[in-house]
Amino acid sequence: MEILEIPPLPKEIKSAAEMGELVIFIGAGMSYDLGCSDWNGLAKELIKICENTLNKNEPLLNNFEANQLHNMLNNGVGNKKIITICNKILRDNQKEDIFLKQMKKSLNDDEDKVTKDNPKLKTYKDLFQLDGIFVTTNADRHIDQIFVSEQNIIYDGFTTNTPLINKNLYKIHGSITKPASLIFTVEQYFKRYKDKEFLRFLENLFGKTVLFVGYGLGEFELLEYMYKGITPKENKYFYLDGYYTHEAKICDFEQMYFEQMKIKLIPYSKDKKGFKQLPIIIKQWVEEIKSTSGVLQKNFDEIDEALRNPF
Repeated sequence: MEILEIPPLPKEIKSAAEMGELVIFIGAGMSYDLGCSDWNGLAKELIKICENTLNKNEPLLNNFEANQLHNMLNNGVGNKKIITICNKILRDNQKEDIFLKQMKKSLNDDEDKVTKDNPKLKTYKDLFQLDGIFVTTNADRHIDQIFVSEQNIIYDGFTTNTPLINKNLYKIHGSITKPASLIFTVEQYFKRYKDKEFLRFLENLFGKTVLFVGYGLGEFELLEYMYKGITPKENKYFYLDGYYTHEAKICDFEQMYFEQMKIKLIPYSKDKKGFKQLPIIIKQWVEEIKSTSGVLQKNFDEIDEALRNPF
């Protein structure tokens, strides 16, 4: 598979954007530049917190137990399992407030940093110009800043009747602004992805053309949950991700994996700018879609005018 600095814009994405049928799935990679840590970082911090938090003059985790959890994390045990364990330890010791405080810290949830004029929101703002339906598994508040009002942000109550509205944001794993809506433990994931109404909501989403942006390969474990309840459609799903040009064979192997979910991998070259190449691609794609959409709209306006004044 060829890896280019600026991959061509797939015609399916272009067409969907022009028709108002594009779903833009925002992954954790879009939040890292805004100071958010990943789930692995949160898991490590929670282990440290449990080791340093006392109950009746005893730590919630002794040094041996903390090292065991670190070893599990390093040996490939899912970070969400470690988060689940630490959450249970803190909850059983009436320390839920400590867990929420660390969640906010990991999401860089600081009033001075969560602002509409943050220059690092530019890529979000570029994507917003596509008039898409926005979906995210991220819980941070940074992306919220580009939406008109809180009424455009939906974080719970997903059913088959939930309307899919352009320029709305659907936070399917909840929001840090509403702690009760958060989905971060294994138990919560199982409950959410067994909910038939939620699965029907996903079915409606995946009936449209979907672009995944800022997702890491590990996050696609979540998609495997999602896909259990839907019927994937051909030529509908696209995943934009960065590779070094010498990783062409790895890229081929990963495409084999994505093919099982009917996802088309769109690789771009990280050789010169790393993941900072992503905003450049998005900006160019948005400009390409807007330029042709503008021409189409002008033609439609001329047709409407001709119909109103035929002579």
